[in-house]
Amino acid sequence: MRSGRNLLRAGLLVGAFGAIGCGEEPVTPSREVLEDATFLTLDGGEVTLTAGTGVSEDNVRHELLLTADGDLDFDSDVDAVAVLAADHGRERFLTLHAVLSDGDRLRDVSARLVGDRIDVLGAEILDGMIRMRVRVRRPGDPVTARPSVDRTPYFALTDRGLASITLIDVVDGDDGEDAQAATPALYTHEWELESFDNGDWSANLRAPREPVTLRFQADLRDAGDVTGQLAGFAGCNRIFGSFRMHEAEALRFYGVAAMRGQCRERQADFEQRLLEALRSVRAFQVDGDRMTLALRGGAIRFRAGRRLASHTADATPDTPDASSM
Repeated sequence: MRSGRNLLRAGLLVGAFGAIGCGEEPVTPSREVLEDATFLTLDGGEVTLTAGTGVSEDNVRHELLLTADGDLDFDSDVDAVAVLAADHGRERFLTLHAVLSDGDRLRDVSARLVGDRIDVLGAEILDGMIRMRVRVRRPGDPVTARPSVDRTPYFALTDRGLASITLIDVVDGDDGEDAQAATPALYTHEWELESFDNGDWSANLRAPREPVTLRFQADLRDAGDVTGQLAGFAGCNRIFGSFRMHEAEALRFYGVAAMRGQCRERQADFEQRLLEALRSVRAFQVDGDRMTLALRGGAIRFRAGRRLASHTADATPDTPDASSM
């Protein structure tokens, strides 16, 4: 099985759940509708459920465990998430599915592996993000051990499918300033965009309605090879990803993606150019309250803004298996 594959397919209609007329409240998808639905599988196929269960073409039994509703793509329609279990005998994979409303129907647009033989206690959609409550095994426990450690991983539907995300919060005032006095400046503040030049044009900074920001969070135990999480706002959508910093000022971003909110044309163009530039970054430099991200033929410059609540990485890495958290 090609676990962890994010599938962004246009299809798989899940089933009718009632027409939405002009001026009417969006219809909430019911569990009953999703119990007789067609879902993506991680190997690129699909499975159709009847009364909550079904068997895929490779004879794997799938079961709908739980559902939740909310707006995943900020279009004011009510979407849904679903958690399915795929029973492979000795293995029981749990998958998370993003199910978007499409007129009077729903369609599964992305599937992601959550874990093997873990317990999923709940899921909800909050401000476009998916918060799950899971119970996993302790590190070092055999796979036969009962899950005993509670975790709260977050996911979001991005332009690259369902992604595991890390929330990086700011604090009001100067709380935590003393505790972070020795922390490298990169991780202590939110960074606000000042200028953006990719070598052949200068981005229009008037395009975003709100400040464009980046936040870094990392485990600083190994100063020579640092990995961590990236979060921010690109003017219309939240963005997420990970990074690796190696050999002083070398920096690379990985898996940078934006949530699937509806943007005006100019905002969408700005956001896409910014994401492409971030994916091309190769080095950085922090000088006081200024940070420069260098890419071939250009640079992105930021100034230090609000203080971050913490620089310590949360236990929600971008991994398809929550049991390894």
